[in-house]
Amino acid sequence: MTTAHDRRRETGAAAEAAVAERLAADGYTIEARNWRCATGELDIVAVRDDLIAFVEVRSATTDFLESPANTVLTMKQVRVARAADAYLRARGTVPARIRFDVAAVTWPDGRANIDYYENAFVPRSAF
Repeated sequence: MTTAHDRRRETGAAAEAAVAERLAADGYTIEARNWRCATGELDIVAVRDDLIAFVEVRSATTDFLESPANTVLTMKQVRVARAADAYLRARGTVPARIRFDVAAVTWPDGRANIDYYENAFVPRSAF
């Protein structure tokens, strides 16, 4: 039996796959997906030229919220920033530019619709 939790996980995975595909089509190399550490998780780490983008993917199957991007609140931003810091330390090299993006995925007609926000937030603490 498929539970609501299973459907949510499947929808999230499909959203992340759609965003990764779009980023790759836009010339990014997907360096990591679902990278985990003690301080959090990074949905997608994408690299292009001298830029590394940490991409938080949010999805919704209803139109209850104006956009799933609205759910990336301060505490989530802090967790993403801490995970990004750990990722960069583990990576060993820091690119010239770092960006925190949010991809909001909705499913009208069963197909992924992606609203992509570059520089969606700036962490309160600097790297």
